[in-house]
Amino acid sequence: PRRLLGVEGHMYAFYDQPELILRINEDLLRFNLKILERVYDWFTPDFMTLAEDMSYNHGVMCSKIVFDSFVGPFYRRIMPEIKARGTVPFVDSDGDITQLVGWMEEVGVEGFLPLERMAGVDVAALRRDHPHLRLLGAFDKTVMEKGEAAMRAEFERLRPVAEAGGFVPGVDHQTPPQCSLENYYIFRRLLFEFAESAAGGS
Repeated sequence: PRRLLGVEGHMYAFYDQPELILRINEDLLRFNLKILERVYDWFTPDFMTLAEDMSYNHGVMCSKIVFDSFVGPFYRRIMPEIKARGTVPFVDSDGDITQLVGWMEEVGVEGFLPLERMAGVDVAALRRDHPHLRLLGAFDKTVMEKGEAAMRAEFERLRPVAEAGGFVPGVDHQTPPQCSLENYYIFRRLLFEFAESAAGGS
């Protein structure tokens, strides 16, 4: 709907054209279910990401009533199809997803990314409040241009959550252009080093 109607048109359509939004979502659901059949004919992904971008820096871009009316019912139908095959369903949403996480858990979502620190996402609080949630991201991308010491400190900030399990640190959106290739290689090396130590390796 957002691509067809634009952001503002999409927001108004929940109220002005609800039948249209439901029809679009129904068609999209049927399409995605057919795509899943084809995917699983060939392989079984460990996890699968549904791109939503339902939040921005100040929280969710719709109310719980809108979510329950226009989003939740379709997730309740596709989540079992994904999970029945052993795939972990993630949702990708930028911004502050703190409130959205609970709504998505209710409809069967098991993981979230990229956990933007600049938007106020607290990965430790998410782990505390949602102990079974799978988490990916949360590494503050703004430190990547500052060199190895800053990146090491950021990994250490994330260590308690990583050691608790169910969390893999990663760039909390896209690697910024200010990050040099050299620093990106440092990040990659530190990530592997950190993952091994946080998992109890040498």
